[in-house]
Amino acid sequence: MLENIFPIIFSYLIGSIPFSFIIAKLRRVDLRKRVGNGQIGAAAVKRNCGLFPAILAGTGDFSKGTLAVFIAKKLVHQDWIIILSGLAVLFGHNWSIFLKFWGGKGGLVSMGVLFYLLTLPFLLTSLYLVTPFFIIKKKEIFRIPKTSFFNHLGYLSITIFSFIFNFSFTLAILPILCSLVIILKKNY
Repeated sequence: MLENIFPIIFSYLIGSIPFSFIIAKLRRVDLRKRVGNGQIGAAAVKRNCGLFPAILAGTGDFSKGTLAVFIAKKLVHQDWIIILSGLAVLFGHNWSIFLKFWGGKGGLVSMGVLFYLLTLPFLLTSLYLVTPFFIIKKKEIFRIPKTSFFNHLGYLSITIFSFIFNFSFTLAILPILCSLVIILKKNY
């Protein structure tokens, strides 16, 4: 039983490492005072610190998603524990124990999780969504912020490709679960 709980707790703690907050602090920027929407992440770092610090923050967030499920997969061979570990890293990022349950939205963290677990569906989705994202200049699509629209379209697409390529049901629905956690964070 403990071997099943450990990867989930470990993933939450990895997710709780606030790379964006730390990188901004190193630049003498307190994101708690600067971020109007209450959510830190690479986008907030870019607005307040510049592109290079944002790339570092984004890389840290993506990597902690990947690392959490990599470790969970090495420790256990049960999809549901790996899925819960992927969700735990996302919860850790969104509600960090180190920031009194404050954090980001989890987009890059979930992308790290999905890239590692569902590589082919992730890459196929990226191939056809990246170009329209950069071509479309509107800030909103169907009254939804452009970034949110493409993120959630991506989660749906990864799920569809996962079913097409016969991934297990539990792995195939992970992108939808990630999407729901992100929606929960926005409405929290």
